[in-house]
Amino acid sequence: MSHSRWWPLSQDANKASGVCSVCRATRQLHLKDGTVHKHGPRDRPCAGSHKPPLGAGGDHTVTASTAAANSSVGRSAVPPSDPASAITSVHPQLKWSPTEGQVIKHIPKSARPLCASHLAGVLRAIVAKPHDYCNWLSLFNWSASILHPPKRGGKRHNLTNSIKKRISDFPGQPAVVRSPRNGEPTSYQAPSADKLLAQAVASKLEDGNLRAAIRLLCSEDTPAPPSVENLRKLQEKHPQASQAGGSLPDPAQFTPLSVEESDVRKAVLSFPAGSSGGPDGMRPQHLKDMLLCRESGSDFLTALTAVVNMTLAGHCPADAAPTFFGGRLMALNKKSGGIRPIAVGFTLRRLVSKCANTHAAAYLATYFKPIQLGVKVPGGCEAAVHSARRFLESMPPDNILVKLDFSNAFNSLHRFDMLQCVADRIPQLFTYCYSAYSAASVLFYGQYNILSQEGPQQGDPLGPLLFCNTIHPLLASLSSVLKLGYMDDVTLGGPQETVAKDIKLIMNASQDIGLNLNTAKCELVCNPGCQITDPILSGLRQVSAAETELLGAPLFPGTALDLAWSKRCDQLARAVDRLALINAQDALILLRASFSAPRVQHLLRCSPSVNNSSLQIFDDLLRSAVSRITNSALSDTQWLQASLPIKQGGLGVRLRSQFQLS
Repeated sequence: MSHSRWWPLSQDANKASGVCSVCRATRQLHLKDGTVHKHGPRDRPCAGSHKPPLGAGGDHTVTASTAAANSSVGRSAVPPSDPASAITSVHPQLKWSPTEGQVIKHIPKSARPLCASHLAGVLRAIVAKPHDYCNWLSLFNWSASILHPPKRGGKRHNLTNSIKKRISDFPGQPAVVRSPRNGEPTSYQAPSADKLLAQAVASKLEDGNLRAAIRLLCSEDTPAPPSVENLRKLQEKHPQASQAGGSLPDPAQFTPLSVEESDVRKAVLSFPAGSSGGPDGMRPQHLKDMLLCRESGSDFLTALTAVVNMTLAGHCPADAAPTFFGGRLMALNKKSGGIRPIAVGFTLRRLVSKCANTHAAAYLATYFKPIQLGVKVPGGCEAAVHSARRFLESMPPDNILVKLDFSNAFNSLHRFDMLQCVADRIPQLFTYCYSAYSAASVLFYGQYNILSQEGPQQGDPLGPLLFCNTIHPLLASLSSVLKLGYMDDVTLGGPQETVAKDIKLIMNASQDIGLNLNTAKCELVCNPGCQITDPILSGLRQVSAAETELLGAPLFPGTALDLAWSKRCDQLARAVDRLALINAQDALILLRASFSAPRVQHLLRCSPSVNNSSLQIFDDLLRSAVSRITNSALSDTQWLQASLPIKQGGLGVRLRSQFQLS
């Protein structure tokens, strides 16, 4: 690594600015965590120590994100000689990158009017000059600059006053995480895994996000930190863009969707409690806080609606689109092997997609039914399971049922075909979808960048509808008696010849749009004694009716149902051990609201579980959990009372056997 250039200043300039030439170095080579190292006399250090460097041009401020974007290797820490450097090549239009550090979860009430007014001004500036990239930078940096938590230790400051001062100083550089004791080593010991889990669960409960707390307690997946190996695995799940077979229509000829303030308000309030923020740190809760502000909420809603309509009209500039339509990427190591990517987009982009999805889902509901049950069909999952069971119960001897599986379906769908289907069936959204998906977007994975170039992006609320809209013509052209589609899960049933013909059609047509049928995971169900003669059907794995599952629910009593209930009991037993790590009141809330009826409701509603032996095992585990949480040995009478609803003097931990028979 070469030495950085120093920009010498005169003595007068040093005295006037209070900083030296080290502070004016524009490269990162003298930085620690994005700040200049401590320098100058020991008793009188330079005022620029532990602060972002100043540019060579005097008062120009170079933030940590700008320095990263200007670096010769971009955001990747991989040496140029490493093959992974090709994976992490920086998008040519990338001019912004996330800053390290957290933001507060809620805006203090006394600071909400000023925050709402200030952000409304930033949004109005974007609408007035959408092609001015500086306005977009102000939006991307707003949360990190205004809503970062105060430093721990030292003199205490009122958070509201701090936020007001940051707004008065805006635009400023986003907050940068600094090492303890000014970068000096400490004897700090990282907390244990159990303590970290307890803290994460408690944090989700404080946010009101019970589903996330349950996932943390039940999941056996482990975090996959950014590394070259994990980077390659994620890149395999994000293929490069395919060559387009034609040209798309001109977006200018389409009339874009326009929404009202009431639609935007409803979309903001529809975000689940505790929803995560995107790369910029802005959380949906921040929008709710400002929207519900009595003093400035109305003005903020007007500005927010203007930005939503501007984005729906496709006016997001090419410089900002790769970032705005990108997201923050995390990953989990699966217990069975492999890696699971999790992407979280910008909150404002998700808001726009929510508004678009509300319109399109209502428009296409009748178009999808009764073949596709995954979009705008209440209870569609249960309907698919019961339809497949009914078909198998009355299936003629020469008929079969086939479950099809696609490899990495959402990330492999060709965007050209996806956009063409949008233009054909939901033209009001073409300008928005063209702006979002006509070029690659950037996923920020730690210090690396991954380009999202194919398929609807994970984390986009509009993604499932775009996928279903693209594959629906193919499903509608099939001739099988039973045709069920739930996102990328397709089930066919009928005579062997008809089903085999449909599978051949799917294999040929799906490759044209980027999908690949994974025959190793496809399953075939047939009557005993039925002879399979077609070579394509012979290559599928044959399972009996007792082993058949659809969308996570076994269709008949037998080995699959016993195994499913055994897994539920194992999950509950593991969760009971982990519930001991958190507060007893929190544990009881989770047990009552999520681990009892809701945890097995899908299985009870979709699978014939009456008289299954695991029901009593599940109830016994619930009883031991309540005894452990309350630190009391419950008698039969006490346990019976605990299973009553709260309004009847119980704890609301309903028994599974009672639930099944009610």
